[in-house]
Amino acid sequence: MKSRLVCLIAAAVLSTAGDPAMASQEPFSHELWTRVLQRFVDDAGLVDYIALAADREDFDTYVQSVEAVSPRSHPQLFASRAEALAYYLNAYNALVFKGVLERGPEKKSVWRGLVSGYSFFVGMKVTVGGEKTSLKALEDDVVRDEFEDPRIHAALNCASISCPRLPRHAFGAATLEAELDAAVREFVNDPRHVQVEAGSAKVQLSKIFDWFSSDFLAEEKRLGRASSNLIDYVNRYRSPDAQIPNGYSIGFLPYDKGINQQ
Repeated sequence: MKSRLVCLIAAAVLSTAGDPAMASQEPFSHELWTRVLQRFVDDAGLVDYIALAADREDFDTYVQSVEAVSPRSHPQLFASRAEALAYYLNAYNALVFKGVLERGPEKKSVWRGLVSGYSFFVGMKVTVGGEKTSLKALEDDVVRDEFEDPRIHAALNCASISCPRLPRHAFGAATLEAELDAAVREFVNDPRHVQVEAGSAKVQLSKIFDWFSSDFLAEEKRLGRASSNLIDYVNRYRSPDAQIPNGYSIGFLPYDKGINQQ
């Protein structure tokens, strides 16, 4: 299929060797990723990997664009921080799909391996903008370190039941701030991820808040709240009538690593 994305890849690659004035300056497109999400992801964020494996032309074309073009390889196509971050969020989620499909598609859990998750998130190599990396390195060294926005933890999806809900549309630069805020609000107001036990004065948070606590607390410090804890961060996105008392003790919920399939 000679899609617009394939044309974009060709233009971007040529731009590194030819006259920059002749290179396409059109922003990187996530249209095909949205089409994949709308066709194969339901409202609960569960994926029909079996159907996708049987009809993956749009998906493969989108992944090829990710593998050829990135904000690092072709910065002229990403004029803003939001365009770059939206790219990496979509690329990560799409490359997780690719990994699931390469495993069969996977029907149980991507966390299986000698060390839980190692073979999928570290051992499996992915290509982003012509560079070989891993899902873990993409998350840690690029998305987390370069953008320093803990809201990304409500946007990245690791193909597991306890992950944040996978949206049915690609993240977009123009709407990214609102999308990230909405993703965090949905996450912390969902009892699957935040459970308040008033009788024992305790709150049970998603394990994501444990694994990446430094990201959330660093954000509180950037906002001038050096003595804040995880409850402070969660409360900023909780409904006004569902605020968690700051004196509650904090525990963490078990993480369901089962595959997020329909």
